[in-house]
Amino acid sequence: MWGRIAGLTVKEFTQVLRDPVILLLIVFLYSAELVICTLALGFDVQNLKLGVIDHDRTEASRTVIQELTGGDNFVLAAHFADTRQVEDHLQRGALDAVVEIPPGFARRIAAGRRVDLGVVVDGSNGNVAARGRAYVIEILARFAQERTATLKHAHGVQPALRVWYNPDLTNTRFIALAMLAEAGLMLGVVLPAAAIVREKQGGTIEQLRVTPIRAYELFLAKIMPTIVICTGAVFPALLILTLLGVPMRGSIGTLLVLTVVFLMSAVSIGVFVATITNTLQQAMLVSFFGLFPLLFLSGTIAPVETMPGWLQAATLASPLRHYVDILSGLFLKGAGIGELWSHAVVLIAISTAMFAGGWFLFKRQW
Repeated sequence: MWGRIAGLTVKEFTQVLRDPVILLLIVFLYSAELVICTLALGFDVQNLKLGVIDHDRTEASRTVIQELTGGDNFVLAAHFADTRQVEDHLQRGALDAVVEIPPGFARRIAAGRRVDLGVVVDGSNGNVAARGRAYVIEILARFAQERTATLKHAHGVQPALRVWYNPDLTNTRFIALAMLAEAGLMLGVVLPAAAIVREKQGGTIEQLRVTPIRAYELFLAKIMPTIVICTGAVFPALLILTLLGVPMRGSIGTLLVLTVVFLMSAVSIGVFVATITNTLQQAMLVSFFGLFPLLFLSGTIAPVETMPGWLQAATLASPLRHYVDILSGLFLKGAGIGELWSHAVVLIAISTAMFAGGWFLFKRQW
């Protein structure tokens, strides 16, 4: 048995290593795409075009404008005399946000009275609008707190806020880890599915059926190259993550073990796809049909907490969600197997269910 498995495995490794397209795809996903997506898919919004309507024209109002435009979030686009001049600029996309400072702003601030500022945000892009609105609120709240710090009513409970694991609150680290996980999922599903279906489409599956090879031996030979190569690709990816500023606070040994567990769940999906398809085109279409829901339910595109309750429960079936949590825990928090074992158990359960389904269907075909 082991001799047959070894022979089949060597044959599969040889086929993979002789295919320059597959090798290029693996290298690209674990290197170039990791860098490109990390740098391009940042959710932090910068250089928003800000318009200002200053009815007060005092030192206090000018200070507010400087606070808003002093960082990377906003760039002062223009001053306006009234709101009628603003509408055309918003419609043309020349402005992302407008702040209107009312008359008597400085006087009310000095007296410790409430001041209402008008803020208009272009909501045609929901993500940009939400970020811009949050930036304006945060900056104005900080300005108000600084201005009223000397007043008697301002003294009270003041929280001392500390952000752990990602102190600068950037999304770069999370996106980089998400791209690493997505590369493993894509290759884990597509490569074994293509390898098994290729035997069907080429007619060689009929020749294998008359040999002493068992179905599970063929399964093992088909999945081994994907698991070994994708696990090995983690090492150059670690170098790229270091260059992108992602710290590695956990154990590399734990990372490799849990990566193999994750790849087993991804490969099990690919094997199941191969058992229900007969051509390479069908396998690719079905693979991508399944990959997109798994991606959307992973929490990498939208936070799981914002989804409806029944969808939040469905996210537990996505291997990608568990592996992203594993990577975040290992890299950013320094977590170990004691904190991450529950994710490993779920991944093993997914692998068992998918392999069992694929085995049942393939055994009937064999």
